[in-house]
Order: sequence, then structure tokens, then C-alpha cells
Amino acid sequence: MSPQPPSDILLVHNGSSRTGRTAYARAAGIVRAGGYRPVPVAAPTAAELSRRLVAVLRADSPRIAAVVAVGGDGMAHLVLQCLDALRRQGVDFPFGLVPAGSGNDLARFHGIPVGDVERAAGRVLRGLESEPRSTDMVRVTCADGTEHLCATAVCLGLDARVNARANRWSRVKVSAKYAVALAVEALSMRARRYDLSWTSPDGMLHATDRDLSFLVLANTSSIGGGLTILPDADPSDGALDLFMVADVDPLHLVWRFPQLFRGTHLALPQVSVEPAVSACVAVHGAATDGEGTHEAAAYGDGERLGPLPVSLEVVPAAVQILF
Repeated sequence: MSPQPPSDILLVHNGSSRTGRTAYARAAGIVRAGGYRPVPVAAPTAAELSRRLVAVLRADSPRIAAVVAVGGDGMAHLVLQCLDALRRQGVDFPFGLVPAGSGNDLARFHGIPVGDVERAAGRVLRGLESEPRSTDMVRVTCADGTEHLCATAVCLGLDARVNARANRWSRVKVSAKYAVALAVEALSMRARRYDLSWTSPDGMLHATDRDLSFLVLANTSSIGGGLTILPDADPSDGALDLFMVADVDPLHLVWRFPQLFRGTHLALPQVSVEPAVSACVAVHGAATDGEGTHEAAAYGDGERLGPLPVSLEVVPAAVQILF
């Protein structure tokens, strides 16, 4: 007797959030109507949710057709860490996304409907009926040896400090709080000096030691809930985009800020973009302003990964996606 095809779709969500619970219920209805069994995976904390998801994946792998993050970029990031851990053990699952949280840079890049749970869940079902499609990821290794898999971008400069400040403002709309956080950080910033090396797709090694304000290694086009820093990004080309903005006057940066929403900033002389398959980033000293010393840290998919130095590399075709 032939084995039954996988029938379960895991819907991973924040069980302590009303938005998460509501989005889960709506997505579950679409999954059920499509002939699959929706399986809720929820927990009140990220750590507990990760443990619970890994346990379900290990226990029920033959029945699982897909794993779907119901939430924003942070939820997608959490699910991807779990899938990466299982993939290294030889077990692979398709990944889907129903945007229902903050940020949503990953969803917007791939054209997943934001604010329409039913349509987003329907795309997951259509993905299961189509030819498998994969996307590149960014693997970040911190100084303590911990590794993280990122889908969108890794922020390493002023952009990382903006991310940290915006994350503290939980009640403010994402695009608005990122814009305000950027203005606050820009007006008080002191550029840092970075020791940066990277390998381009042709195998050439490059190195620089310079003052930078923005420093991002990106897989997709935007950060901060809609800042289109790299409008031509391609997460299936086997390379990343190293986005650098030189030390600039804070008022000039705030004045140019609207261009980041339109993607028209790349012609500015302070901006440079280089293709890279790997990179190493370290910082000289500590940055200070009126609020004191600020840690130099890496943020990926909007989540804090760890302090610099870090190494980064592209992982081609790392995850099978259903969108």
C-alpha cells in the first residue's frame, strides 16, 4: 500500500497576539477548504515557539506538506531558523508566508498580498500545486559561533541602530516608526569606521577600511517596512548586494530620506553598491552621541542577531518557497 501524501499545513503564529490568532483562524479556513488539515503552532514567546515548532517538525514530518509563517518579517525569520536546523539534518519542508505582522518587507518583495489573509493563504495552496521554487538566503555567523539565516537584509551600520530604536516603539506603525527612528538617529549620529572585506561573484577579494553611515548586505530590495534601498535586488541570482552610504551630514541624510521610499537614491555620490557572495564586517571602537555608547550589532529581518564582528555569505537556493 502506497504511503498517503502529506496532508498537514503548519500555521505558525503568535498565540498571545489577537492579530496573530485572528489571522490564523482566517488562514485555517482557506487551508481547510483546499483539502489540507491546518495545524496551529503557537506559543507566547519566541523561544517557546521555536522549541514547539521543531518538536512538531521532528515528530510529524511525513504528514507535513508545508510550514507557513503567519505574521511579519520577525515570524518568518523565526520559522526559517527552525527549517534551517531540520534541513541540515536532511529533512526539508516548503515555506509559506501569510503576512499579518510588522515590517512585511519579505511579503512585499514577493508580491504576497499584505492585509488580505485569504489571498495570501490561497497563494500557499497554489504553490503546493506548482513546480517547486527556491530562493537564496543570507547566513550570518556571529563572533560567538551562533548562526542565523536571513531572508531579506542584514543591517550593520546606522541602519542597525535605527532598527534597534524602532523595535522599542511597539505601538507605532512600522513605516512611521522607522522614519522617525532614522531622523532621531541621523541627527545624533557619529559615523563609524568599518573594516570590511567581501568576495565578489567572480572570486575576487575586496577590502576597505572607511567611515560609513549605512551598511547593509541585502538579499531583497527593502528594509524598515518599505525603504527600497535596492530596487533591482534578485534573491535567486546566487549573490547579495552590499549597500554602502559614506559618512554624510545628518541633515543631508534626513533631507534625502524620501528618496529611499522611491528607490531613486542610487545615483547619489555617497551611495555605492557591490555584488558579494560573502563578507566580513568589523567595527573600530565604539560609537558615541548624546545618549552614550552604542553597541555595534547586526540586525537581520528586523531581528537582533549579535554584536560585530560578523561574517556573512549567500546560501543559494536555500529554501523552497510557496509564493
